[in-house]
Amino acid sequence: MLLRASAKIRPSISPALPIFTRKNPESMAKQRNQKTTPAPLPLKKRTVSRSTVLPVAEATRPALPGTWVVGLIAAGLGFLLYANTFGHTYALDDFSAIKENWVVKGGLKNLGIIFSTEYRYGAWSSPGSLYRPLPLAMFALEWQLSPDHPFLSHLMNVVFYALSGWVLWMTWRRILVDYPPAMTAMAVLIFMAHPVHTEVVANIKSRDEILSLLFNTLALYMLWRHLEEKKTGLLVAAMALFGLGLFSKESSFLFLFLFPLTIWFFSRTTLTDNARVAGLMAIPAALFILIRHMVLAAQPYSEIYSILDNFIIGAANQMERYASAFSSCWRYLQVLLWPHPLVNDMGYPQLEPVGFSDWRAVLGLLSFFGMGIWAVMNVARKHFLAFAILFFLITFSLFSNVFVIIGTSYGERLLYVPSLGFAFALAWGICKIFKINDLSNIWTPNGKRTAWMVAGTLIGLYSIKTILRNPAWYDSASLYAADLPTSPNCAKLNYHNALEVTKGGMDEKKGVVTDSSQILKGIAAYTRTINLYPEYHDAYGSRGLAYFRLKKYNQAFEDYQKALQYRPNDAKVLSNLGYIYFMRQQLDKAEEVYKKSIQFDPRFVDARRNLGAVLAMKKQFPQAIEQWKVALQYEPRNATLLYYIGSAHRDMGQPAEAVPWLEQAYALEPSLRK
Repeated sequence: MLLRASAKIRPSISPALPIFTRKNPESMAKQRNQKTTPAPLPLKKRTVSRSTVLPVAEATRPALPGTWVVGLIAAGLGFLLYANTFGHTYALDDFSAIKENWVVKGGLKNLGIIFSTEYRYGAWSSPGSLYRPLPLAMFALEWQLSPDHPFLSHLMNVVFYALSGWVLWMTWRRILVDYPPAMTAMAVLIFMAHPVHTEVVANIKSRDEILSLLFNTLALYMLWRHLEEKKTGLLVAAMALFGLGLFSKESSFLFLFLFPLTIWFFSRTTLTDNARVAGLMAIPAALFILIRHMVLAAQPYSEIYSILDNFIIGAANQMERYASAFSSCWRYLQVLLWPHPLVNDMGYPQLEPVGFSDWRAVLGLLSFFGMGIWAVMNVARKHFLAFAILFFLITFSLFSNVFVIIGTSYGERLLYVPSLGFAFALAWGICKIFKINDLSNIWTPNGKRTAWMVAGTLIGLYSIKTILRNPAWYDSASLYAADLPTSPNCAKLNYHNALEVTKGGMDEKKGVVTDSSQILKGIAAYTRTINLYPEYHDAYGSRGLAYFRLKKYNQAFEDYQKALQYRPNDAKVLSNLGYIYFMRQQLDKAEEVYKKSIQFDPRFVDARRNLGAVLAMKKQFPQAIEQWKVALQYEPRNATLLYYIGSAHRDMGQPAEAVPWLEQAYALEPSLRK
């Protein structure tokens, strides 16, 4: 009867001078060497000031020599930077999304469940607020093709990331046709190399981030072609791709604002046509919101965040909440500008609520409001930097904790899409400093190669940091060991590290201790976690399990009771407590807590298996068989459950009924044959 640890692997405002010189349409057409010119977008007659950078009159397809090379370089860079993750195993949230998710492990036959339940439905029974069925469906297919072998999933993450590099170049080069192609190329390559993306690509679970940007960029590409060619099919494709982005991650909804913003900045589409397109793009968004609401509303109660999830929840008042949020925003800005050190978590009490007397809160407020105000003041001029800033602020808004509290206070993965706005701004700055105006050559000849030397150096440094960071994501143990020195007082980080330390002294498959000294180190790590946050119920439950494994049952019992004091509905702790009652021959108490366990988590296989064992001990065989059969719905290849059912039929004097169950069990686990 195996027991499992309770864990959830879980600026001035003065007008800017133009940096790009405009050329007359005839010379530009010759430079692009177009054989045919698509119909122009709807125009509004207006005088273009030389102090304003505007798109050309026609939205033409770029046909620069070697244009495809940049896309190939971007894709190749993305692939090579993360090739050293192919041998990695599972880490962090990979467990709740894949390895310990019975729905995903069931393969494509569970597609209906995947699209009708909350993101972590298959990992634990607690309610959630996430609905991202598309990446889960991919994980289910990958598990079906290669069960418990993460190579395929890591490979797919890198392939989708590399494809994103190609798509970003092809899309934005088409949109930014009136800007030097060197600027667009620099932006895409800087984005692909930025080390802040390591969590997204190296952690399989973050496929949702990759797919969101990929599908939404493709949607923007199709949308732009629709504006050029006026083909309805392209608009339908854009709507479908936007829908795929939404079903990959909810934050894709923000592109509903970015689509019309991009059209307004870089084309001369009329406001009426822009509004029409935006309205049509809102259709898949509305459909997604409706489906998501129906799925999440079906849960018995709403998700409740704790201070361990987001330290801002501990704020004493609204002003402190805003100050804490802006201090976090400042930290995000820092890691974009200087991506070292990188860390997967900086939660409570490593970070604690602060007031506006804290300099980080003040800098965060001034930085973000300053950027926002400057961008808004320069929107009418269609200043490129204003667009880059707005892209960053819009895509980051949901994760800032300023407008709404989310389930985390810090996560580098949340900078994935916003970092594209940062890359645009950085590339614009390099081109401004070195006065890159050439619209006809990607590599900026005529003495302007210094700009590429600067950009290349930055990309090279980013690449080195990315390659060096990737090994930390090999597995959970390596990740926590690497990040603990950076965030030593984060209770969750200490807790997850304690789980890995304890595992080092166990044979997980057999459930036996192989190194008691390692278990003691794990207990010490749990104790440090509890000292950091005395109400950490998971830490009490897991320390209790560690004591149990060392046969220190009284200490285990005390820790289980303490865990239930802070979280009475913890199904795993209740199940583990039931095992102690079972050992003490207190069968009625054992039955009571096992029933509570499955009440809080009806899909908890261990609790149902053990409850069945207690009922069988009490000669209540039909009730025991019923519990085991329900458990088989979630683990149909569980040899122990099959063996128990067969044994119960045999003990009831039904040998004929016992045979098929026992034969199935022996086929799966020959050692059960005695």
